[in-house]
Amino acid sequence: MADDGVLDDIDLDLVAALQRAPRASLDVLARVLDISARTVGRRYGRMLEDGLLRVICEVDWSLLTEGPPAHVWLGVEPGRARGAAEALALRDDTTHVALASGRGDIYAVVHGPTRAATARALVDEIPAVPGIRSVRTEWVLRRLTSSAAWHLPRLTPGQEEALAGHAGTAGDAPSTELGPLEREIAALLGDDARVPHSDVARMLDITESRARRTATAMFGSGLLRPRVEIEPRRLGYEVEVVLGISCPPATTTRVGTAIAAHPATRFLALTAASSTFVYDGVFRDEDELADFVSGGFPGSADVTAVECTLQLEVLKRYWRAAGGQ
Repeated sequence: MADDGVLDDIDLDLVAALQRAPRASLDVLARVLDISARTVGRRYGRMLEDGLLRVICEVDWSLLTEGPPAHVWLGVEPGRARGAAEALALRDDTTHVALASGRGDIYAVVHGPTRAATARALVDEIPAVPGIRSVRTEWVLRRLTSSAAWHLPRLTPGQEEALAGHAGTAGDAPSTELGPLEREIAALLGDDARVPHSDVARMLDITESRARRTATAMFGSGLLRPRVEIEPRRLGYEVEVVLGISCPPATTTRVGTAIAAHPATRFLALTAASSTFVYDGVFRDEDELADFVSGGFPGSADVTAVECTLQLEVLKRYWRAAGGQ
């Protein structure tokens, strides 16, 4: 990696490998990428130290809050967007905050600890933030895919296959009956998905076998989803967009499946709003986005409307201040 923080081919290959297997050892990553473990360790450590990359765990909503999140578009008085966005980013109940263009001047995701807390934030607290003059809210009904499933397309099929055995597999739907141990493990791995089982055992004063067994079950059920957190612009994606996509009810499953499978898709959910879906995606440039909204995916003939919000600057991403812009 160059001194100016630009990622080179080795860095990008390492990011792509970590996306496929976030908890794989450095030796495994080195073998798959055909570079030395020392180089992998040095590159990974440098990206961590420079704040360009984190390997975190997405935590299932049932572990964090009572209900689903709300996606919010905010209209702001001229000249006050940044101040309002910074105030929102400081809130404990915002998972994502961005300065935007399109549906609103600010785009945010609000997810309070209870349904009542989220509603109170949307009805009373956020509208009172200085400068905010309008609030448009879309509640998520069902998540169809998340950023943990998005991969940088750099690896060969052979490399992807070699990493598959180190990625973990999805199992049954997660149980909502969660004990204190599961919550403690989620808290530890949420900030660093690569914490070894031995360290989890030591920090929680349990046996390593119990730590491994519990964490593996949580990964397999989808309660924890390891993922690489890195700004898309660092990977060459200059355009990040949120779309409201509409289609007739009878085509929802078909259209949703097609959009979720598109390589640009980072997040897709059904919403309780005028739009059928809320979509987050990344594109190399405006031309790629234009191709997508012009029907660049299977099933697009069923789409009846698309509303576009460009994310101009992300201030907060998955509960944390965004970095590496």
